[in-house]
Formats: sequence, C-alpha cells, structure tokens
Amino acid sequence: MPYTPHPIPYQGSKRNLAEKILAYFPDQVNTLIEPFAGSAAIVIAAALEHRVKKFILNDINKPLIDLWDAIINL
Repeated sequence: MPYTPHPIPYQGSKRNLAEKILAYFPDQVNTLIEPFAGSAAIVIAAALEHRVKKFILNDINKPLIDLWDAIINL
C-alpha cells in the first residue's frame, strides 16, 4: 500500500491499521460509509487503492465534518 496521507492528526486514527482492515474488504466497494470518520483513514486508504466508488463520512464532531467537507470539495 502506498503512503497514506494524513491531513489531520487524530487520536484513535486507524491509519496504521488501514492495510489490515482493507484486507477484509471486497476488491470493489460501491459505497463505503465511515460512521466515525475521525481522520478518515479507511476511506483515504480505500480511495488510494481505487477500491471505493463513493464514500460517506459521518462523525458527531460537526467542525471535523465541516473541515472534511472543505478539504474534499475544494
């Protein structure tokens, strides 16, 4: 797996586990829903490997989701 970018440090990030977690995913995912987005480590890793067509980020932390919205929709 290529280096996974880490735009924001986040306690509890799954970045270091992303490769192991993705091993359990099918080769292609239509929609990946990340219910506790945090640093979006799994979505970023899956996107880098072109394994996800669409993703939905969710988190109770609205400022965090607003930040992700700004990053993604620049």
